[in-house]
Amino acid sequence: MTKQSFATALMTMVGAAVFAVSLPAAPAHAEEQGALTKAWDSTRQGTEKAWDKTKTGTTEAWDKTKAGTEKAWDKTAAGADKTWDKTKSGSAKVWDKTKSGTTEAWDKTKTGTTDAAHDVGKWGERTGQKIGNTSTAIGHDIHNGFSDDKK
Repeated sequence: MTKQSFATALMTMVGAAVFAVSLPAAPAHAEEQGALTKAWDSTRQGTEKAWDKTKTGTTEAWDKTKAGTEKAWDKTAAGADKTWDKTKSGSAKVWDKTKSGTTEAWDKTKTGTTDAAHDVGKWGERTGQKIGNTSTAIGHDIHNGFSDDKK
């Protein structure tokens, strides 16, 4: 029931009550009492009809509201479920990529560190060989500088 139809029903009832009160006092004649009784009965019947319409309209409006709310809730629940499924699936995929990327990065770091350690060890060996060769060469050059022997 709309506010306007409720207001109309209410004003009808108030108007009927004002009308009934504004009627002149009933004289002692039976005919005039019948007119007042007829007016009152008419007002009462009109009020009852207006109230029945108001009650029926309210019930129908509530039924429509309830049905619409249930449909809206069903759509909301279904949408939330779909969103959660997508979020859960996306999170799993992102986690798998992160885990895989971390494993690959760790493997590269481990390999790089191992290779660098081996290079450092080889560098030490090469440096030692060069120093050893250089000292032999310097010693030989010094020997040649002090003697005529070219051996």
